[in-house]
Amino acid sequence: MFCPNCGEKLETPNQRYCASCGSEIQTTSPPDVPQAPAPVLAPVSKVPVYDSKPVKAQGLGTHSKKCFSFSLVSIGFFVAGFVFGGTILLRFILPLYFFPFFGGGIIMWIIAIVLHIIGFIFGILSRVNSSKARNLEASHALEKVGSVFGVFGIVLNVLPMAILPIFIVLGVIAPIIPYYY
Repeated sequence: MFCPNCGEKLETPNQRYCASCGSEIQTTSPPDVPQAPAPVLAPVSKVPVYDSKPVKAQGLGTHSKKCFSFSLVSIGFFVAGFVFGGTILLRFILPLYFFPFFGGGIIMWIIAIVLHIIGFIFGILSRVNSSKARNLEASHALEKVGSVFGVFGIVLNVLPMAILPIFIVLGVIAPIIPYYY
């Protein structure tokens, strides 16, 4: 027999009080009723089941490599856009005798803006892959460097996209405005 209060096994069958919890034990026995044999159940594991988290892959993963390479491509597009937009800007600021054989004008600035937009997109792709790498892969320096370079690529490509249209407007309007000296 077992204690109905705490479930501890009783020492004697006609014991009045439980030795473990002290509760009173009723000694009336239930009527004997023939019972059918209990079905055999498979053993149940008592190990608690928790929500599993994905196992992070060891070593350099594909997302970390993409993060770093996209950030370098983003900075590369910034440099290419700066070459197109910056040389025209120097031509706009400096007198004609410094760059006598350099043409292009507004078309070069439009090319520069397109290059900066593409660089901005690669900077965003770098940050997206950085986030995926942080969730799915082990932490290492390549992902962190790619993430920082991706932010630099975004910032470096956004600034010229904001400044170049101003110079395009000035380049279009400046020849129209008469000079009074």
